[in-house]
Amino acid sequence: MAKTTEALERAVLAQLSALGGHCHGVEELFSKCNCKVSQRSQICHRLQEAGLVTLQEDIVRFGLTVTGKTLLRLDTSVWPVTPDQLLVLRSCMRGRISPHQIHPRVPVDQRQGLLHELAQQHLITVYQTAIVDIKLLRQPA
Repeated sequence: MAKTTEALERAVLAQLSALGGHCHGVEELFSKCNCKVSQRSQICHRLQEAGLVTLQEDIVRFGLTVTGKTLLRLDTSVWPVTPDQLLVLRSCMRGRISPHQIHPRVPVDQRQGLLHELAQQHLITVYQTAIVDIKLLRQPA
């Protein structure tokens, strides 16, 4: 019999508390649950909206927006982006890509930060994210 969403949320909070209030990724939290990745993500986001946890998400699939494509056609003297951001934009000119497909001159440890900046500037569209860190803020009342 499938657990209700509320029961799953309580189980996740209990598991997170047992892990010391911090977990890298969600696999460990849902190890005893036979639910889909989309349901795991939905549960974590509901807990975040309730103010019970904080989430850190990595961008795993992205592509250029119309604005990003237009920017690449402009004269190089008017680009409002850094050289590394420009390399990211050029990397996804042919379609949706993953962070490991970004030009090798962009440092791996800086890629997520650059992707989040470009998404905030509406130069890329984020198609998929993955929860990489979850922290317990407080226990539910």
